[in-house]
Amino acid sequence: MKNLLYSFIVILLMVSCKNDRKQIISEGLTKMEEEAKSSPNEKLLKDLKKAYSDKLNDKNLSKEDKEAMMERAVNYFTELKKPAYASSFLVKLLKDFPGAKTQERLKSLISTFDAKGAGEVAGVMKMLYNKKYNDGTYANVAGEETDFDALIKKTGEMIFSDLEKTGKLNVKAAKDYVNDCEAFVLVNPDSPKSPEYLFKAAEVAHTIKSYNKTFDLYDWLIEKYPNYEKSPTALFLKGYVLDNELKKYDEAEKLYDEFLQKYPNSDLVDDVKTLKEFMGKSDEEILKAIEENKKKNK
Repeated sequence: MKNLLYSFIVILLMVSCKNDRKQIISEGLTKMEEEAKSSPNEKLLKDLKKAYSDKLNDKNLSKEDKEAMMERAVNYFTELKKPAYASSFLVKLLKDFPGAKTQERLKSLISTFDAKGAGEVAGVMKMLYNKKYNDGTYANVAGEETDFDALIKKTGEMIFSDLEKTGKLNVKAAKDYVNDCEAFVLVNPDSPKSPEYLFKAAEVAHTIKSYNKTFDLYDWLIEKYPNYEKSPTALFLKGYVLDNELKKYDEAEKLYDEFLQKYPNSDLVDDVKTLKEFMGKSDEEILKAIEENKKKNK
């Protein structure tokens, strides 16, 4: 009798957990999904994408449920033939859940790039995929470049090719550079070259003032490659941009504090402390503070 009761309790718990998981994945989204499916306008789709993303930021969501939520988003937007939306969640899956499904997810991402007209990055990713897996999936890629280092160097040079004549950067080449670096890291997350490509891509994104992309790349680097030698610099630069270029002082101060806590022995510690001290002050206020400090130290 005791064993029977125990088995009954276990079954109840299993059913309860399964129902809870289903509720976590779909709660608050079903209605939005139905609305967007019946009238797929851009506002509804953007709102739904944000709702998925907000749910993914829920700290109480398990790793398994986050993966299920991302897959749900990919399947939904793929069914609606909205590859741009699907690709953003495929990228998240590839970043956060490497493993047995990686190869299929890479092929799905390449398909979304093709579908949304991003043929250039799709071609680069096919080349990278072929080099890594050599399974014949993309055996006939026209004009395929097989040396990624040479390709990215050439693209990097194109960014500045017209600078002397026009005084402007080649923005398209800059975006291609960033996209290609991201493609390399998604296909080769364990490569020793990956963190360096992320850092360089962030620098290029910053150069063309693509701030959201810059921060995404810095975050990717800091989170996935914490032991890379330039990860502390990435955190510092993120704070610096928020402070000096975007004037978002509260956000910058949090990052400066995080930096001081995580990297107390860094060569950049004194710079961070100085930036914190003068944050938000005018040039006149900074000069006055420097003069006062000099007087105190005499």
